[in-house]
Amino acid sequence: MNDLIGVLPAAGRGSRLGTIPCSKEVMPLGFQPDEDAPIAWRPVTAIETNLVALQLAGARRAVTIISESKADVVRYVGDGRRYGLDVAYVYQQQLRGMPFALNLARPWVGRATTIFAMPDTLITPITTIAHLTADHQYHGADVTLGLFTTNTPQRFGMVALDAHGRVVRSEEKPTQSDMNLMWGLAVWSPRFADFLSTYLADYTDQNQEALLGSVFRAALEVGLSIRGLVLEGASYHDIGTPGDFQSAVRGLALGQMPGIDLRLSASQRR
Repeated sequence: MNDLIGVLPAAGRGSRLGTIPCSKEVMPLGFQPDEDAPIAWRPVTAIETNLVALQLAGARRAVTIISESKADVVRYVGDGRRYGLDVAYVYQQQLRGMPFALNLARPWVGRATTIFAMPDTLITPITTIAHLTADHQYHGADVTLGLFTTNTPQRFGMVALDAHGRVVRSEEKPTQSDMNLMWGLAVWSPRFADFLSTYLADYTDQNQEALLGSVFRAALEVGLSIRGLVLEGASYHDIGTPGDFQSAVRGLALGQMPGIDLRLSASQRR
């Protein structure tokens, strides 16, 4: 069984939120009691929910991709010790889309299994990534996508499954679709990481950002195995727009997002 390494792309500008005082990944969404905090409370941010989730899934290392405007992410997360992880940072100088960001982490990931999550999202409960990772390891697919139901397909990468859970169709933000499953998480093998690198080496469109959904579709076409796991009982919360951000803040304040607990036992901390 390969090692597990988390990869979190955090280089994006966050322009949909307008002018904000810090990177969206570390914008406080609320507070939780914490006996170890100076005033017995600690902020809840999107990126640290993902870091704790990676640790619970069995990862011991994570790579965060940042850009020149994301120094506050480095300051806040630090070396990852309080989340039970060793966190490294990779710098993306030219923003050409998420696939290029993910490929920058390849030298750090090596032949490990990649757990991919977006650090500007909240996935509840916090054990969801662990559930997806266990399914990936059990079935041995090249890629396993974590799927959530949605009635707004124009916002997400959408997929259709066959009766055995295999992805048979993939579309990126379709204006209209008969599909209701969007992917929000992924776990993939070194074989897919190799395919991603080859795909990007042949990508010549300098005016169009590469899309990860397009890479999944191309991988299907050449015969890589991509499974989808419908994450029953789990919820996906994007915080990339003002409305979504406010919804997440309200949900945390009212206790409507169960399963977010950032506290690790002493044995889980590194």
